[in-house]
Amino acid sequence: MKKTLLALAVASVAATSVNAAEIYKSEDGSVEFYGQLRQELKFLDSKDHEATLSSGSSRTGVKGSYSITDSVDVIGLVEIGVADGGVTQRQHYVGFAGDFGTFEFGKQWTISDDVYGADYSYFFGGSALRYATLSGALHESQIQYKFDGDAFWVKAAYGLNNDDSNQDLYEAFAGTSFGDLSLHVGAGYTGETTPADPATTVLLENTYAEFTAEYGLGDHLIGFTYYWAELANQDGPEKIDENGFSVAGIFQMMEKTALYAGYEFTMQEANSALGGGDEDGTLVYVGIEHKFNSWARIYGEYGYGDGVTLGYNNQGSDAQVEPQVADGESNFAVGARFYW
Repeated sequence: MKKTLLALAVASVAATSVNAAEIYKSEDGSVEFYGQLRQELKFLDSKDHEATLSSGSSRTGVKGSYSITDSVDVIGLVEIGVADGGVTQRQHYVGFAGDFGTFEFGKQWTISDDVYGADYSYFFGGSALRYATLSGALHESQIQYKFDGDAFWVKAAYGLNNDDSNQDLYEAFAGTSFGDLSLHVGAGYTGETTPADPATTVLLENTYAEFTAEYGLGDHLIGFTYYWAELANQDGPEKIDENGFSVAGIFQMMEKTALYAGYEFTMQEANSALGGGDEDGTLVYVGIEHKFNSWARIYGEYGYGDGVTLGYNNQGSDAQVEPQVADGESNFAVGARFYW
């Protein structure tokens, strides 16, 4: 794989809680205050397994809903991050909801990150879910539509580029269930409108499609995701085709304690314009979690990585992993969360 395109990918990377506290309520609507405190202790191979302690991706926010007619509500949410890097705005949107569905306007995580795939890790998984290479799973100015029916759901998004200050974004996903089997499928496109590297005029685009199946076995869960993606130069022949496979599961050992594990494999093929060649990436993780109740939990995880990745988003730790080459790396981490 040509190093220049990998370097461009590097340069391009740029929840509410069930325990939310109700701070206002009337006949017309309500406002809730929610948050998560996350503490993480990591022992990474890249840092010679020296311990690093951080606040992870702690956040807090306010969400509200008010009725404007008998069938239409106005909704809104603002969420800020309170991690070690300082206070940051994570999400900020307004919208309206009714029997027709929900429309939301503003800064949000992408639909592809919302539906995600078969990755149940807290720290290291997600390498074969190929949607976030350019977007980092976030867009500053989205219009999202969501509809939950009795037999299916639909989610779609359009990301405005705001006079080329943001990326172009188009996504659509749909899902359904048959008893204990849940399925969803979708596709998306992210395109740069300004070069990631000021020294070059190359604009990258990421086109992707995904299929996920999850099956519940009592309290246990097993999932499979296939991802196809094409990372390409918008104005040239250079491109990298990716095929990602994820298999993961959760085994409920006891009422509050579960084991989880996953295997992810990504194949990456550069076309002849880049000199040709194949690169693979493998990631394996295994972990254990204990939920004291709905508002507190602890967990520990081991991850093994080998080969090439063009970068991905790990939803469990809300972290964007940079493009890199791993040579049989072993990583360990433990964490704790407190919700309100």
